[in-house]
Amino acid sequence: MDQLNEFEDTFLELYISADILLMQQKPKSTIILLSKALFALVDYIIFKEYKKVTDNHTDRFRILRTKLPIIHKTVDNVWNRYTDTYTKPAVEETITLLKSAIKEISNHETVSQKIKEAIK
Repeated sequence: MDQLNEFEDTFLELYISADILLMQQKPKSTIILLSKALFALVDYIIFKEYKKVTDNHTDRFRILRTKLPIIHKTVDNVWNRYTDTYTKPAVEETITLLKSAIKEISNHETVSQKIKEAIK
């Protein structure tokens, strides 16, 4: 279960770091870290349920689409906002959207209490 703890720790570090950057008014970096936190959370769920480590975004989306369609829909809805961050100005709406997606996904029954507490 070391891998599961690694996913949990990675999520927590990214999510908490994003909040610190948000307080420092660094929206682009906040969005990038929130996006990475979102993917770490998804990887945590995939590993906890299926003992599978994803290799890339394509692999991750394929697993979500076939095995976790509700989570897939949530992640798919924010995917373009994540990729836009590299070429367009960061906006507060994107931060809110990503935080909302993370909160929604954290309601999944396999998510640890430690993660749920960090998101509150």
